[in-house]
Amino acid sequence: MIYYDKFQTWDVSFNDLVEPLIGLQNLTKLTTSGFEFIEDAGSFVSSLAGIELISSEILSWLTKNEFCVFHGTRLLPKEVASIRELGLQPLTALSRQERLSEVFGNHDDWEVVKENLTEVLDDVGPKEKQGRREGQVHFSLSRSGLVNGFDHYLTHGSEFDQHVASRLFPDNSGLRLLQSKTVPYLVHVKMSGEDLVKGAHPHFSYQDVIEMGEVPGLGATFLNAWAFKKSNPDFDIRKLHSDCCVMQKKPTSREKIMEIEELNAPNPML
Repeated sequence: MIYYDKFQTWDVSFNDLVEPLIGLQNLTKLTTSGFEFIEDAGSFVSSLAGIELISSEILSWLTKNEFCVFHGTRLLPKEVASIRELGLQPLTALSRQERLSEVFGNHDDWEVVKENLTEVLDDVGPKEKQGRREGQVHFSLSRSGLVNGFDHYLTHGSEFDQHVASRLFPDNSGLRLLQSKTVPYLVHVKMSGEDLVKGAHPHFSYQDVIEMGEVPGLGATFLNAWAFKKSNPDFDIRKLHSDCCVMQKKPTSREKIMEIEELNAPNPML
């Protein structure tokens, strides 16, 4: 099982992938280069091996492995129980109506705005006027990135719910209720390399990006971090706060959920 933030879980196998492509002499040169920028370290390797070759070899490596990804959210107690029983389900506007009515029910203006909820749900959901999250589940490859970087999922929950809250309560009072009525959780999910590749490239496929002459985003995420770590041994990958998002449009079965972790306060070293 590969955990992106835990370099020791993928360093050796990735090293075995790259070394034959660039040669031991160039690998030694990389370790003494001391690159200042992470992208430069990755570009050094891809320029030696060739973008198409290194990208294709990384793809093969990805599909042979299994990864832990993280879904960050805020939950009501019954929602935790639902995930344990049913797994993670793609978001639908219809499924949010009862939840948001419960969360916003104590708001002073709820009786005034509740008649607008169905219309707003339709706008943010099927009509995709905001957010475009209908039918999706989102994950992060990096635990540290989710907890310490783009942590709005943990401070206020689903982006869908945040859009609805802002539409109903423009003074941000709805966002405060999303926070006060729920608890932050990280759902640890086991994902195949094949699903990871597809989910990280939902619009242009991994192969499409190669044909554009670039190392695909997921491949670059691993290549850059590996190369930079080789050139800067003291580098802590967790401090990258990598924003590598993975999107799926299918349910995640409960068998793939390894842990539902309650977060009390973000820890910068997690």
